[in-house]
Amino acid sequence: MDKFQAIRFFLKLSETLSFKETAAYFRVPSSTVSRSIKALETELGVSLLERTTRQVRMTDAGAWYRGEVAAPMRSLVAADELAVAQSRAPAGTVRLTALSGYGDIKLLPILEQFRKSYPNIVCDVEFTDRYLDLSTGEVDVAIRATSDPPDYLVARRLHDNRWVLVASPAYLSRCGTPKTIADLENHAALPYRGPNGVAPWQALLHTGSLMTAPIKPILISNHGLMIRKAALSGEGIAFLPHWGVREALEQGELKEITLEEGKLVISAGPEMSMYLLYHPEKARLGKVRVLVDFLHEALQDRS
Repeated sequence: MDKFQAIRFFLKLSETLSFKETAAYFRVPSSTVSRSIKALETELGVSLLERTTRQVRMTDAGAWYRGEVAAPMRSLVAADELAVAQSRAPAGTVRLTALSGYGDIKLLPILEQFRKSYPNIVCDVEFTDRYLDLSTGEVDVAIRATSDPPDYLVARRLHDNRWVLVASPAYLSRCGTPKTIADLENHAALPYRGPNGVAPWQALLHTGSLMTAPIKPILISNHGLMIRKAALSGEGIAFLPHWGVREALEQGELKEITLEEGKLVISAGPEMSMYLLYHPEKARLGKVRVLVDFLHEALQDRS
């Protein structure tokens, strides 16, 4: 058994809880992952996972073992990569993840520029809104919206993650501009579906209390570009991140809607910002360092 690889399989499996997804990530058959995990469990003398025909779940022993090996494994992987890359120009594969909408709107043009500047670096990019555990070190760089970046990562702030209520001038001319939270019920809404379901439109009142705004959806999507396009076409009102509609607002293609009693918020907690997140050990790798510097320079808001 290659214990190093078996632990890497286990750490990824603890994130995906899917032998198929884990095998696809490492580009090996599912049977290879399964045999490695079983061999690791046999050597340790404990069951790390509970397997049924429908799901995979970590045991208490598996959760404890994962917590103990994640950080050392991350350091080992980074040390191996650093040893190989010491005397070379930036090259190799960099694994990058970002929120889907942010990737579509903000990141793709910048990655095209980066790849032209660094042709020897392969970008392995995943755009997803689902939670990814970054503690295993499998992802080199992440762009995420958060108000509390993990302590074990380097967090470089890019800009705020303020959300705004918007509609096209044509829609507002045709249907009127809502003034109160109750008015939203009389308008066509374009809500977003996140990993946990349709995101409610929460209103933070000037009194400090929080309420759910009544809405009547005419379109629901987990694709931010589709919602933005529908808003631009005058189909209804959308609640979208400012970074995704900033250009349309500046050009007058969309207008921001202000409500009298308060404002819509994406969450009841502290305001979030967009961050570049990466492991300190990874920053020593030339390929990671040039990517984070390139992205930070291109994406940070200097206004």
